[in-house]
Parts: sequence; C-alpha cells; structure tokens
Amino acid sequence: MRFSHLSVLAVFAAFIMVVPGAQAAASVGDQADEAEITALDLEKAGNLDGAIAKHREAIKLIEPIAKYAKKTATFKENFELTLLNAATAKFNAKDEAGATAFLEEALAQDPAGKFGVTKKVKESLAAVKAGALNNEGVALLKAGNAAGAVEKFRAVLNLDPDNKPAKINCDVAESEAALAAGDPATAVAKLQDAVNLDPSRQFLKDELAKAQTAADAKAAADAKKAADDAKAKK
Repeated sequence: MRFSHLSVLAVFAAFIMVVPGAQAAASVGDQADEAEITALDLEKAGNLDGAIAKHREAIKLIEPIAKYAKKTATFKENFELTLLNAATAKFNAKDEAGATAFLEEALAQDPAGKFGVTKKVKESLAAVKAGALNNEGVALLKAGNAAGAVEKFRAVLNLDPDNKPAKINCDVAESEAALAAGDPATAVAKLQDAVNLDPSRQFLKDELAKAQTAADAKAAADAKKAADDAKAKK
C-alpha cells in the first residue's frame, strides 16, 4: 500500500519518542518522510526519474534505523511499484534493457516476495526477457542460423512455457535445422505442430507443403536405393 501524505505524518508521529538520543533518529525519520512524500508527488506529476531518486534517498536514510523497519518496508514497496511503472514506460519506448534493469532493481526491494506488487514485477520481468530472447531468435532465424534460433526460442519457453508465438517460432526453427541436416520427416512433424497451433497462417502451411515434398522425395530415393542394394546382393 502506498503512503498518503497523512499516513506518512501519522506513522512518523507514532515513532517520536522523548528519550535521550532519540532526537537524531527522529530528525532522520523526518528527512526520510519528506523524501518519500516528494517521491510520490514527483511520480504523480509524471517525473519517474525524479521519483526514483527520491525513493532511493528515503530508503537510504531510514533503512539503517532498526525501529523504522516497518516504515522501511512500506517505502520499499512504494519504490517497487514506482520501478514497475518506470519499467513499463521503458518497455513501451522499446528500451528492453532499461525495463529489465528497473524490474531487477524492483525485485531487489522484496527478496522474500512479501509485497503484493512483487508477483506482477516477476511476471513483467519474465515477459520482457522472453520478448528480448524471442526477438533474438527471429533475427538468428532470418540470418540462416536455425540452430542458434532454436536455443533462443527454447530459452523463451523455459521462462514462459505457454508462449504460443515462441512455440511456433521454435517449431519453424527446428524444421529448418532438420531440413539442413537432411531430415525432412522431422521437419514435417515440427511444421505440423506449428500449423496445429495456428491453422490460420498460410506461411506455415506453405512451409509444411515444401517439407512434405522433400520428405516424399527422400522416402522415394531411400526406397529406390534399398531396392537397388537388394538387387546388387542377388
């Protein structure tokens, strides 16, 4: 839950203690509260970079003070949500590396996974990494490196086993690798899987037809060779 200005003041008031040595801690807590309030205001105004800097400042001030542990956790949860929003902005701007960096920093705020936002952060990080790997795989496939593309697509599926585009891309890449290795029958099986996943894509049907033609030709050639070998042994 994010702090409102009133809740920040209420929490801070609850921590004020009139005992020797408490004045310095209270002063630091006051500074941390002010930085946190500024961070929330900056984010509301659309200044995510400024908000991130202020969140960091607030946490750096308050985290070393043991009695503020609960408030520190709240500040970190606020910060994690701000980082998630900043990562979304980076991703929308096609900056996958920047989005990944923010999401990884967000997860570092909650290594135990106690905050409500952490699940969303983990899902977002997996999606961003999967998207980057998928793009790398497509580039390798276009460059004729089917084996390298297969590795990338399998890495995507390790992150997201239900990623349908990656499954199809992996089937296509594996079919091309099989054709290059002289195994059109495997290529046919892989492309049939791809067609089953998306029957509407004509490209997949065309590739399946080509692989089937190659498989039929190989089967005929293998049968002829077997017959010729049998005759030669007689």
